[in-house]
Amino acid sequence: MANPQPAATAAVAVKLPDFWKSDPTMWFAQAEAQFALAGVTQDETKFHHIVAKIDQSVICHVADLVKQPPANDKYDAIKTRLVARFELSPQSKLEKLLGACDLGDLRPTHLLAKMQELASGLNVDEAFLKMLFIQRLPANIRPVLSINDGSLAKIAEMGDKMVDLVPHVAEVKANAAAAPEEPFSQENLAAQIAALTAEIRRLKSGPERTRSRSVSRRRSDNGSGICWYHRKYGGQAERCRSPCKYQQPKN
Repeated sequence: MANPQPAATAAVAVKLPDFWKSDPTMWFAQAEAQFALAGVTQDETKFHHIVAKIDQSVICHVADLVKQPPANDKYDAIKTRLVARFELSPQSKLEKLLGACDLGDLRPTHLLAKMQELASGLNVDEAFLKMLFIQRLPANIRPVLSINDGSLAKIAEMGDKMVDLVPHVAEVKANAAAAPEEPFSQENLAAQIAALTAEIRRLKSGPERTRSRSVSRRRSDNGSGICWYHRKYGGQAERCRSPCKYQQPKN
């Protein structure tokens, strides 16, 4: 059997994901990584790979380039156009960072990565980003993390550990708009830290007993046997707490 031609081999090796409207720059970065691995260097070949992976809602933005490609630099032309049309403007990034970026069912480290991506290129001060990040976390752990002088990455890692250590922390809404908090004061901060410290000490002293009571309580609250994450987010949940009877729907 004859060996496959290089172009045919590249066509098989390059498997691009569907175009990411929310992050075109990162999508093209991944595409270029695949081109490098597959040895795709020809401008026209890369151009056709891109055209093949964009749907109707996207291709209308580059219809003129698809119908009449430029003689040279076809790939750069379509990349520049798509990034310009779909990349968030600095103002949109800032608005999303300030208002629409919340914890949901993400882990604190995942939320931080999302916020740092939005903040890139905006010259956002790290102290300001730290304040925004902590505001998005469950109220139970904010006081402890707000007085931590470590880096943002270390604070996020500590947030992960605290969420894992105290199960019910993850089920507290990060956005407390529905239940206004008490005015901030040193007394409130000290009381919350003391309460959380006592809870952590109690959990460490009797983890099995605490876990048993917690599981029993959740079972009684949820007769369906489905954990909080799958009740709230269904198949989109990124986490699951045992025991959970949720089953992914079959296609």
